[in-house]
Amino acid sequence: MRAATMIKKIGVWIVVLAVWEGAYRTGVLSPMLFSAPSLVLKAAWTDGPAFVAALETTAFEIVVAIVLAWSVGVAFGTAAGAIPILARISTPLLAAMIAVPFIIVYPVLTAWFGIGPESKIVFGTLLGVFPIALNTMIGVQAIEPGYVIMARSMGASKLQAMSQVMVPLALPSVITGLRLGTSLIVIGVILTEMLASTSGLGFLITYHRAMFDTGHVVLGILLGLSTSYVANALLSWIEQRYGRWRSLQQDMA
Repeated sequence: MRAATMIKKIGVWIVVLAVWEGAYRTGVLSPMLFSAPSLVLKAAWTDGPAFVAALETTAFEIVVAIVLAWSVGVAFGTAAGAIPILARISTPLLAAMIAVPFIIVYPVLTAWFGIGPESKIVFGTLLGVFPIALNTMIGVQAIEPGYVIMARSMGASKLQAMSQVMVPLALPSVITGLRLGTSLIVIGVILTEMLASTSGLGFLITYHRAMFDTGHVVLGILLGLSTSYVANALLSWIEQRYGRWRSLQQDMA
């Protein structure tokens, strides 16, 4: 059954690519505005090493921004959810910061950090940290206090109660924040590379767009989408691990 489904999917993609290529070659799609599968393959063949190097730069910036945003967001959200007065102060601020169009401050970041990876990392972190912190805080606030009281009565410190009880129990909400925050990080890094950079996928996309090299532009877009796919796959793996952990906990209960 799975093999048949896979064959059908492959067949559908072959038809889509064939129609796309045919529409380009017959002039239905303008060569100035649209690419074709053959042009994307040609771009990968001729300039593949340059795109691989750009992908490495973009991936590095995204990974560092993710590590920073996840760490700060989850830590602050857990602390805010566990401390009522901090939650009352943080909730409106975090909600307001999510709505801020941070792209308007990127010129300031380039003045402070330059147009290298540092400004991209800082910008990506700013985009991702606030939704992660807000969702983590909401998830921690929804935890039944009895779990924390039981952990404390068994000798757990406040830090242990936060990291070993609160965060695992709040993980559904945390995962939601991580998904949103990670998506914003990927978007933010590639966007800022398109605005002011000398390397990365965003830079190559902008460069080849100006040269009307549509095959190269689509190749860069596909590589950018691959980074989002990998990040989403990582979150799905974490979510599956959590699901098995919850099932074991419920069976033991």
